[in-house]
Amino acid sequence: MIESNNIKIYIEIYLKSIFNENINMEIQDNYYIINDNFKFPFYEFWNKRDEELLDDFNDFSFKNDYIGTIFFFLSGYWEYIHNDTKDNYGRFPASESFQYKKNIIEEPVVDILVERIKEQLNLTYKDEKPRAYITHDIDFLGNPKGFKFIKSIGGDILKRKDFKIAFDKMRRKIINDDPHSVYKLIDIHKKYNTKGTFFFMPDIQPKETGGGYIPKRNKKYLLGLEKEILNIDSKIGIHYDSRHLKENRMKKDIENLNNIFGTKIESGRAHFLIFDIRKSFEIYENSGIKIDTTGSFADRVGFRFGTSKPFKPYNFKEKREYNLTEIPLIVMDGSLQNERYMNLSPKEGFEKIKELIDKIKKYNGTFTFLWHNTSFYTHLWKGWEWVYEETLKYLKENNFEFI
Repeated sequence: MIESNNIKIYIEIYLKSIFNENINMEIQDNYYIINDNFKFPFYEFWNKRDEELLDDFNDFSFKNDYIGTIFFFLSGYWEYIHNDTKDNYGRFPASESFQYKKNIIEEPVVDILVERIKEQLNLTYKDEKPRAYITHDIDFLGNPKGFKFIKSIGGDILKRKDFKIAFDKMRRKIINDDPHSVYKLIDIHKKYNTKGTFFFMPDIQPKETGGGYIPKRNKKYLLGLEKEILNIDSKIGIHYDSRHLKENRMKKDIENLNNIFGTKIESGRAHFLIFDIRKSFEIYENSGIKIDTTGSFADRVGFRFGTSKPFKPYNFKEKREYNLTEIPLIVMDGSLQNERYMNLSPKEGFEKIKELIDKIKKYNGTFTFLWHNTSFYTHLWKGWEWVYEETLKYLKENNFEFI
């Protein structure tokens, strides 16, 4: 059972994290009141049926209850009460979300309402400019080797009839030029003077999701990467094992990566964006994760939690903030490109990226972007390669601060 006082405490803390000025919130006569000035009527969304919630949401709020609406999105309430709906990977699909049903998945509802509060009370944001959080999930350390390499060549020739790329792969193999090397991403960051965060796998993954490697066997290579990543003022994190919701392994996985790298692992993202609103944040918190950035739908870009800004997720069981920060993912490369997801052309994908960047800039938010080191060169990605660099250019043109 949600209570208005729980909402009041959580949102008051959240607004204090956003604004420079002091925020004081009270409850009087079924109203939330901010700084003795701005009043919002209660909307008891926790007592409403799905149809009522969908009908009563207009102009980005539930009947002008900005406070309850912000809580509804930041806490993932709709997802929490519909948690039995899953896809084949155990993920809550975008198509079942409240945002999708109301056609607002690409609208930062929380940021919009916070901006209205800012204007009404003449407040100022702590973040003086928008930020860009460029991230890379390193599912593979490079092109396949041995038999897997031969198999990929066979696929290019027999299945895809792409003789040109097959011969080019063999040529690159001979001269040791790997287009999927993590160093390629590092070089692009150097080129544009940007920074990023690189999430590394803790283990080989099951067949259903694929990917992965054994860090201990690649220690020398990983230490070389770490040195170069730190040299460009970037960070290293963990790409959570796809089995982390079913197996008690997160602490051990983090410990194993800590034993490889010299830097302490405190940030991460789930492989395949496998996430459960009732389980994931608790696992992250108990494992020592301080920053998570899983919070997006795999099948759609946009705002899973209604915001682009970092926030503390809500613990429904204990009615408190979790002791970690969520920096929600806004765009994953595969969400745009994959034929099972949005199935956009490269040009359409880049236009979508720019639309979201423009919205985030308006609210001094954070554009969190995921581009894999393997999203280059292959038959699926060779038309997309320019999109990554053009996105970095567009962010720089719009004065985003890279974090």
